[in-house]
Amino acid sequence: MSLSRPHAHPGARPTSRPRAPWVDTAKGISILLVVLLHTSLWLRQADMDRIPAFSALNTAFEDLRMPLFFAMSGLFAAKWLTAGWGDFLRTKASLLVWVFLLWQIPVIAYRIIGGHLLPGMVHTDLGTQLETWAWSPLRANAELWFLWALVLFLLAGRLLQKVPTGWVVGSAAALSVVWSGLVWPGATGLEGGELRHLVGTGLYEAPAYFLFFIAAARGSSWMRDGVARVPQTVWAAVAVGWLVAFAWFGAFEDQRDQPGVVFLCQVCGEIGGIALAVSLQRIRPAARALAFLGRHTLEVYLSHTTIVVALASVLYLTGSPLLAAPWAAWTVVAVALAAIALGLLLGRAARGTWLLEPPAVLRRWPGSLRQAFESPASPATSASSHSPATSAASPHSPVSPVDTGSPSPRTTTARR
Repeated sequence: MSLSRPHAHPGARPTSRPRAPWVDTAKGISILLVVLLHTSLWLRQADMDRIPAFSALNTAFEDLRMPLFFAMSGLFAAKWLTAGWGDFLRTKASLLVWVFLLWQIPVIAYRIIGGHLLPGMVHTDLGTQLETWAWSPLRANAELWFLWALVLFLLAGRLLQKVPTGWVVGSAAALSVVWSGLVWPGATGLEGGELRHLVGTGLYEAPAYFLFFIAAARGSSWMRDGVARVPQTVWAAVAVGWLVAFAWFGAFEDQRDQPGVVFLCQVCGEIGGIALAVSLQRIRPAARALAFLGRHTLEVYLSHTTIVVALASVLYLTGSPLLAAPWAAWTVVAVALAAIALGLLLGRAARGTWLLEPPAVLRRWPGSLRQAFESPASPATSASSHSPATSAASPHSPVSPVDTGSPSPRTTTARR
C-alpha cells in the first residue's frame, strides 16, 4: 500500500497535528524498556547475580524497542522533512548535534570511573575516551548513537523528499533485510562485535532501522488515521497475540540468522508495540504514567546510563547484598526507576539551559545558510513568515527524544 501525504512548500514552517495519546505511551514504553535493559546490563558489570527473568525479558522485547522508538521518532519528524532549511538547521539539527556532543562528557566520565571501580567494565583512560569523542561525528559509540542516527535519518529524509514514497520505503526495507539478515549475522566475514568495533555502534545499528523512521515520517497522517480507525479490541487482540507468540514463546528464535527473519520480527515488534500502546489507553494510570514519560524522554535518555553506573558503583563498593539473589531482580527495577526519576528531576531543573538546548549563538548561525538551500521568498511570503503570529508558532521542543530517542543494546549478542 502506498504511503502518501501532502507535500508542503519547501520554505514552509513545520506544522504538527494534535498529539494522539497512544503515541506518547509508545514513546514511554520504548524508553522504559531501554532503561531496564541498560540497568540490567550495567548492574552485571557490578558483579550482580545473573537474573534469567531479565535476560528473557530483554531478549523478548529486543525487536520492539528500537523499531518502535524510531517509528515514533519518524511520526514527529514528518514536519521537519518539509520545514525550511533555516528552521531545520537552527532548531532541530542544532539541538541534536549539541546534546550529542555535550552529553558525551558524562559518558567519558562514567566509562573512566566505572572502568576503575566495576569488575566487569573494561579499564580505559582519558586519552582513549577523548579520541573516541573526537571521532564520534563519524563513528558514533555508546548509547548516544541514537541521536547520531536521527540526524542522518532527518537529512536523508529531507534530501529524498522528491523521490516517490514507494521507492524510498521499498529501498529502506531492502536495506533493513540485508543489514539485519546478512551483516549482523556475520556474512561480511566479521562477527558482530568485530564489525561494531570497526565502524562504531551508530553505523553498525542504524541501517537496519532507517525503514521504521522513514516509513512513519512519510506515512505520518496515514499511520495516525489508520491506528485511530482500528477498534481498541482489535489492537488488544494484536497485543496479546504478539506477547504470546514473540515475547512468551520466542517465535523464530532459532531462525534469526536466516535472511529476512530479524526484519520480520522487527516489523511485528513495531506493530505489537503500537498495539500495546493503544490497548493501554484503557488502563488510565499506566497510560498516563507512560505518556508522561514519553513526553520527557530526552532528559531520561541522556542521563540514565550515567546515573545507573553511579548507583551500580555505590552498590558494588559497599558490598550491598542487593546485588545477590533473591534481591537482584528488585534491584534492577529500583535502580531503573531511580534513574528515570532523577533524569526527570534533572530535566526539570535544566529546562531552558544549555544542558538540554544549544546556546543562542549556535541557534543563530544556520540562519545564514537559508539562502543556500531555499529559493527566495516573495515579499508576501517573507512578510508573513516574520509576522508575530507565525513566529510564535515556530516549533522548538528541547525535551522530546522521539521528537528528537534511544538506544538499545542487544543482550546475549552484546549489541550495545
